[in-house]
Amino acid sequence: MKNIIGLLLITLLLFSCKEEPKNEEQLQLELRIETYDSLMKEAIKAHDVIMPDMGRLLSLKKKLEAQKIEGNQAMEIENVQMDLQKAYDDMFTWMEDYSSKFPYGEPSPSTAKELNKKMPILEEEVKEIKELKDFTLQTIEKAEILLQK
Repeated sequence: MKNIIGLLLITLLLFSCKEEPKNEEQLQLELRIETYDSLMKEAIKAHDVIMPDMGRLLSLKKKLEAQKIEGNQAMEIENVQMDLQKAYDDMFTWMEDYSSKFPYGEPSPSTAKELNKKMPILEEEVKEIKELKDFTLQTIEKAEILLQK
């Protein structure tokens, strides 16, 4: 008799601990949180591609400054120098802006309301850093081509 009662108690305990199936709303929320987390990683990945080049931007700018040339190429060099400085400045502006909106260590939103508030901001930040990455890499390439002439 004691064995039957013990078995019944264990069975009840197991069934009471069983996780409830997730409803559609909860599944959608979890999917949106995963998308949010993926976008966060995407932003940092783009940042990590160009951040190591910040010193290189300034170095290329100085090398171009030393290569004073008259005529059309002088204007081209000046434009690339301005782009190098812009890429440098824009990177630090983006980082400051991003870290104020998404402080380091802040957990991902856990409610639909929080996601609705943060997701559009994150999407814009990802768009900005990707555009900055493309601009930076193109500007570096232009500078290196000019230095080879």
